[in-house]
Amino acid sequence: MSKKVKRGGCKAVIEIGSNALRLKIAEAQKNKIKYVEEIAYDLSLGRDTFDDGRIKFDNLEKACAVVKKFLNAARGYAADEVRIVATTAVREAINREYILDQLKINTGYTVEVIDDAQEKLYIYKFMTSLLSDSLRRSAVLVYIGSGSMGLALMTDGRIPYAHNIKIGSLRISEMFNKQQEYSSDFYVMVEEYLNGFTDGIAENLPETLREFVASGQEIALLAELCAAADDGMFLYISRDNFMRVYDEIKYKSTDSIALAYRLPTEKAEVLLPAMAIFKRLLDITGAPRIIAPSILLADALLFKMLHPKAYTDISKEFSKHTLLHARRTAARYNVPKSHSVRVEQYSAKIFDKMKKIHGMGAHEKLLLQTAAILHDIGKFINFQQHYLHSYNVIKGLDILGLSNLDKEITACICLYHSSRMPSQYDSNYSSLSPAERVLVSKLTAILRLADALSRTNKDEKFTEIDVTVDDDLVVTVSTGQHIDLEQWAFTQKSAFFEEVFGIKAILKKRG
Repeated sequence: MSKKVKRGGCKAVIEIGSNALRLKIAEAQKNKIKYVEEIAYDLSLGRDTFDDGRIKFDNLEKACAVVKKFLNAARGYAADEVRIVATTAVREAINREYILDQLKINTGYTVEVIDDAQEKLYIYKFMTSLLSDSLRRSAVLVYIGSGSMGLALMTDGRIPYAHNIKIGSLRISEMFNKQQEYSSDFYVMVEEYLNGFTDGIAENLPETLREFVASGQEIALLAELCAAADDGMFLYISRDNFMRVYDEIKYKSTDSIALAYRLPTEKAEVLLPAMAIFKRLLDITGAPRIIAPSILLADALLFKMLHPKAYTDISKEFSKHTLLHARRTAARYNVPKSHSVRVEQYSAKIFDKMKKIHGMGAHEKLLLQTAAILHDIGKFINFQQHYLHSYNVIKGLDILGLSNLDKEITACICLYHSSRMPSQYDSNYSSLSPAERVLVSKLTAILRLADALSRTNKDEKFTEIDVTVDDDLVVTVSTGQHIDLEQWAFTQKSAFFEEVFGIKAILKKRG
């Protein structure tokens, strides 16, 4: 470790990754991050998890010792905030709870396990903050970790498609370690394996796609081997240089790769799987090069910690991506657009008028709008108990901008939007915390009213809708048509609203 200097105002992130533990300490510099210390310690916790399902305690002891040294370094720089996070290796370990418990006992810090969707979201937010306007017009954004990969399509400044895949360089290496050592055609096996995961990606990419922007654990090594150009912000790996190196290594054993490129065995083992993933993505995108910002999770978290206002602005933009992604998904499942649009609009209007009563914020509103768009998605499978099918479909979706918990909450709202009541006897509902169960009930109560207002699916039935809140919540609709069906549905669904919020919901007609 380098000599520590008292600075103050620094932030620190300790990342417990699948193949290394990392410390990054930085301070804010205008709209950028100035790093004052970066340390990495190679420790392949991912090999334990991917091979045996659990992290060995001797490796845990090493991890605890390293984290304590990192914490001392952070104190040496007078870091005023330290965040310790863990990713795939800890997240997927069978003995995860024991590992986290020992980390807390040994370090005094609670380690936050970042779920796969959250990890990719942090990366995308930081990555998009660095992109030029031309890159934002047409590019595929990819983050390849040791155990998983995330891919998002950016077109005209929006992200209409995103997908997370449970593949990564270390995971593949550990899965096929015997074949890698003894088969001269190992690369063929890996390429065929990757095809099964990536075949569906190409159909979601436009033919006019221009750029392939990628980051990940092995990107710095690939850039070095492929003689990447460097403009100070991005590394540029040409397709020709990449394929030259790939063709050199694809017939080599791990030992031969380590000897040829002077690499530790741990890095040599993951090099071919990493390059095979990048090669597959180059084939799919047809891009002439890989544009590589060197971004890992720790960098993205530091960006959030050091530039909270800029991060909040980007998060607001990503809410638009989330809703766009949800609408595209709803269309794929033949959800009637007019109905979902109206329910989303009505939900948002009721939510906004009730701020003093419900006490929720922008993120909760995003979950409500997403549920409003997707609540009838289960009808694609069967109209009977469509709410149950909606729950199951949403649980299996990748929804950009939503963590796994967010997705569970959204799915629960859709499960209960019809007539089924939230119940402690439902395993999905009872597994949530008390605060999360209250959140589900609040958003469900609002969605039910909005859904009742769109009961007839007529586009122009209401010319205007006003919402007021005093002693009661009053929805006043302007229309020249009868509203008997809406009144009936609204009355049916307002009972749960009153139970949750303690006020009545009343539907009135003007005109």
